[in-house]
Amino acid sequence: MIQEFRANGKLLIAGEYTVLDGGLAFAIPTKLGQFLKVSYENSEEKYLNWEARLSDMEVWFSAKFELPTLNVIEASNSILAEKLVEIFQAIEKLNSSFFENFHQSISCVTQLEFPKDWGLGSSSTLIYLLAKWAGVNEFELSNLTFKTSGYDIASAGNDAPILYQLINLKPKIESVDFSPSFLDQLYFLYLNQKQDTQLGVAQSYKSLPKNDCLIDEISDLVMKIYKAKSLEEFERNIDQHEELLSEFMNRPKVKDLYFSDYEGSVKSLGAWGGDFVLVTKRNDFQAYFESKGYSILLPFRDLIL
Repeated sequence: MIQEFRANGKLLIAGEYTVLDGGLAFAIPTKLGQFLKVSYENSEEKYLNWEARLSDMEVWFSAKFELPTLNVIEASNSILAEKLVEIFQAIEKLNSSFFENFHQSISCVTQLEFPKDWGLGSSSTLIYLLAKWAGVNEFELSNLTFKTSGYDIASAGNDAPILYQLINLKPKIESVDFSPSFLDQLYFLYLNQKQDTQLGVAQSYKSLPKNDCLIDEISDLVMKIYKAKSLEEFERNIDQHEELLSEFMNRPKVKDLYFSDYEGSVKSLGAWGGDFVLVTKRNDFQAYFESKGYSILLPFRDLIL
């Protein structure tokens, strides 16, 4: 028997950080995501063989686990193997007999559809895929493992843009249409920044007292960004979004850091210091970014569902 599952990647357009405290967020599932293929083989001894592949089919991680104990027998990366064990143990908390129910060896193969360093959700898609395989709630599994706000998990299972909010710690998800007249003026620029930059800014936000006024202001801007009727209105609102978070966290905006002389808008996505930023088109914009050393510029329309 073979089972196959798929999850979408994600980009958080607006509402970063405040979404952790119940603020409204606007997220886009991406066309590129991750697959999981599970196959079963009769054998006297029970094992779980794991293989993770990149978008070009190259195997970047492999491991073998004993069942049902989940002991690591061998692994190409022991730290990643232990993280998988943590996820498996979380699955057992939600479905106590899941691994005991198998009477044969299992082969799990994951494959990314995007470059792993693009930050489109290799972890969130994995959690979603494993939750679907194990028949457990994907948000509960996420809370037991990576502890994100959950917008990334919601994006993994939705095929349309979403408005996302935690209300009494429970996810509220609304599928929406986002097809403004200026859609072809929006692009994603890949920055290839280090992960520790994102973590540093996240810790900076979490160290500050919860600010209900900021949460309300960002939530209001999220709706204005989503509903903008013109490029000028859209730019004005994403610029204000950047300004508010910059002031609150005492951090420079990504535009000030790298593109201070660019005429269009530049907005961080999901996490400040993250992999992609949203930019609005101006004349010769591609040449401008290439002159700064950034060559991966993707049309908004090409990446989103």
